[in-house]
Amino acid sequence: MRRSGCWSIETAERRIHAYARTDFELAYTRHAADRLRERDILISDVNHVLVHGYIGEEPVESSRPGYCKYKICSKSPNSGNREICLIVIPDPMRLAIKVVTVMWKDLR
Repeated sequence: MRRSGCWSIETAERRIHAYARTDFELAYTRHAADRLRERDILISDVNHVLVHGYIGEEPVESSRPGYCKYKICSKSPNSGNREICLIVIPDPMRLAIKVVTVMWKDLR
């Protein structure tokens, strides 16, 4: 069941992929930046996931009204055949995505 105000999975994938193929604004929470370093995940891997990833779970409404969190996952060229997942909040009004966290899918 889709949560009100959130894009469908298909729409979210299409829009996140489109955002990532443009000159979009990409921001990281402090938590996401710490996880990148801790887990040795490269920013180029994050970009690859944003361009090629899939969303396999329903979105969750963010604490900020009008925004939703999406979990997007993909293997990347530097991931050694492992999947990387991101929790992201795309801005529905402009070309911007905030990365909330970054994780290896097999280490949830």
